[in-house]
Amino acid sequence: MFLNFFFATITIAAAQNALPNDFLRCQQRDSKINDCLKKAVPDALRRMKDGIPSLSVPPLEPLLVSGMNIESGAGPVVITQIYKAIKMHGLTDSILTYYKADLKHYRLRTDSITPKLEFIADYVMKGRILVLPIQGKGVANITMVNLVVKHDLIGEPVVRDGETYMHIKDYKVKFVPGKVYLHFTNLFNGDKRLGDQMNIFLNENSDLVFNELKAAYEESLSSVFKTVTNLIFDKVPMKHIFTED
Repeated sequence: MFLNFFFATITIAAAQNALPNDFLRCQQRDSKINDCLKKAVPDALRRMKDGIPSLSVPPLEPLLVSGMNIESGAGPVVITQIYKAIKMHGLTDSILTYYKADLKHYRLRTDSITPKLEFIADYVMKGRILVLPIQGKGVANITMVNLVVKHDLIGEPVVRDGETYMHIKDYKVKFVPGKVYLHFTNLFNGDKRLGDQMNIFLNENSDLVFNELKAAYEESLSSVFKTVTNLIFDKVPMKHIFTED
């Protein structure tokens, strides 16, 4: 399962009995907890390249996603895309620019910037861009440069065996890339001329193409992020995610 998972890895930087002692810790009573988390989260991400097997947390470099379906049914871009064997590279280089933890209301918000995020996967695609048909089956490479990601996590308390856990019931994400580069192999059943022309066209119009598909990407990845985040939040009590002393 996929990603940014970003939050799961990050905010557990306080888990005393699950992570190495050299991870940065943040106390929930600290008036500067948000400043602390802005430092702790990127530090945790860099240390999480190999994952945490004891918590079933997958490695972040690359982060593997089994599959994802993307559909866009209106506007100038109408495409159905099926992705399998997804590999995400670059998440551990993310830098936090904003972090706000409203623990009283079980709400977490953060903004991050990733210098270069590569999405590589097997794909099947069919549809049209403007008036041009497009179809293919091969390997996709979607690279986003200077990607700003806005996360909004809405949780709820769950009490189990006398411990309170922060279960994430809704995870919203927004992508704002500085630049998007697209490349798809084997377009038009391997017709190299048509494939090369379409890849050139896609990159000349990458802002239009990505903006039309962005909502579908955000919806799909938000669901994945929530699932992966809860792999940790449902296992580690809240007081160990955000230490009480």
